[in-house]
This record gives sequence, C-alpha cells and structure tokens, in this order.
Amino acid sequence: MMKNRIFVMINICGMSIALACCIISFLAFEYDATFDAIHKNRESIYRVSAVQTFENELTRVGYAPLPLGEVIDKTIPDVGRTTHYLYSGSNFKRDNDLFAANLTYVDPAFFEMFSFDFIAGNPVDLRDKTSVFISESMAVRLFRTPSEAFGKTITQVYGGELKEVKIAGIFHEPAANSSFYRRDGSAYMNIEGFRDEYKDTRVDDWRHETTLYIQIEDETRVAGVQKQLQAYTENNNRVREDFRIREFVLDPFTTLAYRDRDDQVRAATWAAPPLAAIIGSVIMAILILLIACFNLTNTAIAISTRRLKEIGLRKVMGSLRIQLIVQFIGETTCICLLALILSLGITDLLIEGWNIMTDNNIHLTNHYLQKPVFVIFLVAILLATGIVAGSYPAFYISRFEPVTILKGKLRFAGTNYFTRTLLGLQFTISLIAVISAIAFMQNARYQRAYDLGFDVRGAIVVPVNDRSEFENYRNALQANSNILAIAGAKTGIFSAHTHEPIRYAALPLEADIIEVGDNYLQAMDVKLLDGRDFRKDSQTDQQESVIITRKLADRFGWTESVGKEILWRDTIRLTVIGVVKDVYTRGLWYEMEPMMIRYIKPDEYKHLVVSADAGNVSSVNTYLANQWNEVFPNRLYPGHMLVSSMQQVDRLNVSIMYSYAFLGIVAMLLSATGLFTLLSLNIIKRTKELGIRKILGASTVSISRIVNTEFAIILLVASLLGAWASTTWTSVIMSAIWKYYQATNILTYCIGIGLLLVIALLTIGYKSWHLARINPVDTLRDE
Repeated sequence: MMKNRIFVMINICGMSIALACCIISFLAFEYDATFDAIHKNRESIYRVSAVQTFENELTRVGYAPLPLGEVIDKTIPDVGRTTHYLYSGSNFKRDNDLFAANLTYVDPAFFEMFSFDFIAGNPVDLRDKTSVFISESMAVRLFRTPSEAFGKTITQVYGGELKEVKIAGIFHEPAANSSFYRRDGSAYMNIEGFRDEYKDTRVDDWRHETTLYIQIEDETRVAGVQKQLQAYTENNNRVREDFRIREFVLDPFTTLAYRDRDDQVRAATWAAPPLAAIIGSVIMAILILLIACFNLTNTAIAISTRRLKEIGLRKVMGSLRIQLIVQFIGETTCICLLALILSLGITDLLIEGWNIMTDNNIHLTNHYLQKPVFVIFLVAILLATGIVAGSYPAFYISRFEPVTILKGKLRFAGTNYFTRTLLGLQFTISLIAVISAIAFMQNARYQRAYDLGFDVRGAIVVPVNDRSEFENYRNALQANSNILAIAGAKTGIFSAHTHEPIRYAALPLEADIIEVGDNYLQAMDVKLLDGRDFRKDSQTDQQESVIITRKLADRFGWTESVGKEILWRDTIRLTVIGVVKDVYTRGLWYEMEPMMIRYIKPDEYKHLVVSADAGNVSSVNTYLANQWNEVFPNRLYPGHMLVSSMQQVDRLNVSIMYSYAFLGIVAMLLSATGLFTLLSLNIIKRTKELGIRKILGASTVSISRIVNTEFAIILLVASLLGAWASTTWTSVIMSAIWKYYQATNILTYCIGIGLLLVIALLTIGYKSWHLARINPVDTLRDE
C-alpha cells in the first residue's frame, strides 16, 4: 500500500464517499421501514376511514364523522379504547408574547393508546380539560427549560377568548418518523376543549369530520367491528350530499402511513416519506458504490503487474492458490475498511445536506453504534465491497503458473472485455447522475415560469373567522397604496376547497368547487374567457349562477358554455354565466381538476385575499402582519403568500439538483480515475510495440489514436446507454413527485455528454502527452 500510496489514497477517498452515500441510503430506508414503530400498541390500533365511490372509482379518506366515536363507545363492546384527533386553531400566550400552539384535541385514552416518553407529569391528567401536555421543544419555546415549564399556567387564545390552562405534562418529541411528529413542537388537550373553542359545532353533527382511532385487542374481532360500522353510513349520507360514503373501513395503524402515502389519502397526520426519495437514494448509492468497486478492481490489477515475480516465487515456495486469493481479497478489504472509517465522518456532513435537501420531510440522525442492525449493515457492506472489488484480480492473478511468470513469458495487463465493461458502466452511471442534475435544474426553471392560471406570485390569503373580522381587517388595510385589490372568500384557490360530483344531462363529473365574493377574480388575476363576472350583491347569482373553467366545459363537450345548466347535489340547478382560464387549484403536484366557482354573501367569508405586485408582495405581507397585530393583538398572524407554494417546488428541484450534482461529480472523478488506470494498463501492455512504432517514424497523434480508439468506442456506447437510462430515471422520479414537469431534452443530453467527454479528453490528453515524452530506447531495452 505504501509503494502505491497515490492509487490507494485515490481509492480510499472515492470508496469513502461511496460508502457514505450507502450509509445515508440505509438510514433513509430504515427511517421509512420503522415509521411509527415507537408505538407499542400499534398492532391493535386502527383508524376509521371512509370510502367514497364515484363512477366506479373508490377514494379512501382518513376522516370519519365526529359523532361516530361516541356511537362506537356505546354500541360496539369489542372496541377497547377510542380517541379523536382534532386540530385547534388557537395560540398560546405568555405575558405579551404569542406562540403557535400546534395544539390537538384528543380523548383521555390517547396517551394510553400511543407511546409518548414523558419527562414530567402524569398522562392521566389529560382528563382535566384545563390541562395541557406539551412536547420538550414547545416547553423550551415557551420557557427556557422543561423543568421550568412544568406546572406553569399559560393562556390559550382562540377567537376573541382567553383561557388559562396549566402545563400538566411534558414529553420528549416523538421520533421524526412518526405520524404525530411536529417539527416545531406539539401540544395536546382534552377533547372538551374543542367544544369550548368551536361552540357552534355540535357533538352529534354528522357533517363535521374528525380523525378517529380505535383499539381492538382481539384481532379476530376486527372484521366484525368493521361490519357493524356499516350501519352508520346512512347517518352520514343523509346530511352530507357532498360527502357520500360507500363504507367505513378499519385501516391498521402499522401500515397506515404507507397507505396514506401510496394512495394519497387525505388525512390529518403525517404519511410516510415519498417512496421515490427512498428508492432513488438506495439505487444511486449502489451505483456509486459499484463505480468505486470497479475503480478498486482496475487499480488492484494495475498494481499486481509489479508483483508477478513475488507471486511466482511464492508459488514455487509452496504457497497455495487459496492463500493468494485470501491475501488479495484481504488487501482490498483492508482498503475498504480504511474507507469505511473515513466514511463515518463524511456521513455526518452528508446528513445535514440530506435533511436540507428533503426539507426535513425525511429527518435523518446518526446512531452508528446504538442499534445492532446498523453494525451488522456496516460489517456486511465491508465484506461485500471487499469481495466485489477484490474477487476478479484475486482469482485472475492467482491462476498464473509460476514457470510462465519467472520465464518472463506472461502476457499481462492491458484491457479485456471485463475491464472495458467496467469502464463503460462507470461512465454510464456517471452520465445518469450528471444528466439528472441538469434535468432538475431545467425543470426548476420550467416550473418557476409555469402559468397556474392565476397570480400566484402576488396573492396573499389571510384566514378570518367571520364577516366582522373581515371588514375590520379590510378597513385597516385600505391605506396601503401597494395593495391592488382586496376580496373575500369562503373557500378558494390554494386554500380550502371542496371536491364534489356535478352533472350535466346524463354526464357525471367531479369538480373542485370554490365559493368567493366580490372582486375575487380580479384579486387573484383569474382571466375571464367568456361571459361575465358575478354582479355585486346579486341574489340571483348567489342562488343560481356559476362560473366554470375551460377544462370543465371541455369535459362536458361544450363549445358554447354560457347559459348551460349544471345539476349540483342532485337538486340544485346552476346556470353558467362565465368561463375562466384553467386554474391549477393544487399546484403542480397533482392533476388539474375541472373547477366551478360560486358566489357567496359577505356573511360567509372565511378568507381575505390581497393582491399586490410580485415585487412588493413580501413588503405587503409584512404590512399585513403588522396591521393584524394591531387589529387582533391576541392572535398570531395566519396569512401566507401563495408564492411560498411555488418556492417549495423550487427548493425541492434545487435540492435534488444539488444531490445529483454531488453524485455526478464524485462519479465523474471516479470514472476518470478508472479511465486513467486502464490507459496506464494498456500502455504497459503495448510498451515495446509503441517503442518500435516510434522508431519506425509513427507520430504521437497516430500512436495516441491506436491507444485510445477502444476508449473512444467505450465512451460512445456509455453516452448512448447513459442518455437512455437517465431519460427513464428522471421521468420516473419526476412523475412520482409532480404531475406537471419538464422531462429531459436534447440540450440536457448535449450538456451531460459534453461534460463527460471533456473529463475523458483531459484524462486521455494527459496520458497522450506522457506517452509522447517516452524515449523508445527505454521501452526496448531488456536488462
């Protein structure tokens, strides 16, 4: 190793980065595989979900009617415990400071069903509706330490009311791979507090949704419980024309997060991380590791050319072939061990980058020696890497006969089909990473400029409770000249909206439905293509009129849409008065749905919408926050700029681009090293031939062409394979994340292949320059 320290150090550095990528991918896989594993009772817990049907398509929803929990408690004895899970809109106040509460209302059985590690307090106190249980990070935010927070009284703020609550318990933050993890802390209170905060919601109101968990100890009773639940679908369907349920189902908590992810179930808790991120990280880590192994294989063969006489003498002295094989694989494994030790330090750096890249959707932590499975993984990958990288040179070199070696008749080194294949695969893998990085950079630019059908960059939405709050807040904003328009809405684009079936003649269709007030189209810059906008205070428009998007008209096959009649909820007839440009109500993540816009009275407003120039939107948002604090001093500003959703898309694109760029750089450098090694091997094999050619008058250019032709062919094949594979790869990854994206194009391939060729030409150029300086006398001398 000391005699070949440059080659060895290059391989150690390359292998350590590859192994660090493998460790990251293992941690990501483990993160996904152990989602919600912290909950000891998970095998006996189920979520009551609803299944809707429309046009023979089933849709699972992770919610159940609010009264169903109490009905189950009273009528189904096989259910041991139940708990609701309802988010609160309240804040916490300490002295004059306001804090986001991240509060959830649950039943007293919640801490019995789910596992939380308590620092202080007794979970039994959850029965008291004036007690609140907070996480450790929430305690640090409210006070400086958990011990200082325990037992203190804080103020819960909701609507215009203040309520004193006592911190009765503090628990450690749940693991990041938990359905109940909240990045900025969490809090829980008794379900009775929900009734205090939302006084207009009755406990027997089947129109109100909740997340409902039940615990069934006897697994054989699950089917029977689910069958009994079907009797209550009619209770829901009688009052919910917009949410008709085909059946209730019990989703096992053990697989709940994966089902919510895979089926895109609408639910209140976290789903498992995107599967594309997990699989993608594992596949790319394996590919990078293969490149490093190929490099080490080629290096081991190159180094072995200097050890032929040693091998011959050892065989003459009685050494067995198996001993040589073990030695060579052992040497390779030793290099891999040094790389593995170095990779642990590199992993610490990569973890931070990974968490930033995934925007903390997959929050990894290093626990190297805390779990036996991780130690087993390290040992397994060390042995596998040593065997994969060392087997070919070990078996290849150890088979030589000692007589052939010592007589100097052995023709060794150079390239063969195996080494050429390895090099081709190296550059193919490198090209996949590089083209992927370029593709995501282009996609970021494409999605940044994508027209969503409204002014996403200049709109701000602020939730309000009622008309009085809307008018008071609107009046406080009138003085700002940078505000172009103000409108009200009950539901809107990029905020809350419903998705319900409608009908024209015999044609059924599901559409997004938003309910808006005056000037909404102007404030959101939604373009009217045909017809008219709603008339101010028009009773007819409120009761009978509707505006639709172009896609809805196309789905019904209309060429002239104004005047057409739509049937909604089987009884309400609505007349189309206008058609607007298509609007992407859920951004680029999901397919654009047909949309219907209804007109409502100011009494129903739940959102205030502000329009500003894109360049002023940030300063206007700051102004809105300051005015909110003056008008509503006991409530945190809840507004958000809609452009933040596009910024999230941009951040995801850029983070993925950086990760592939990093992998691409590493892969390219390793591939260049492999090319350098094989060029060296080829020149070593043909030393005498090249010396004779120079004596006979061959130019350096012609000699370089002879030496490098096969490598040019390898690069050409690798370019074709890499371009094809990267097209498939990026398409799979992007389609798993977004519905609308830009796939690879000619420019993507040209840039990627151009970078590959530049790296290869620099490597070949250096070896050609070195070859030109060789004295042919030295190559032909035989001493």
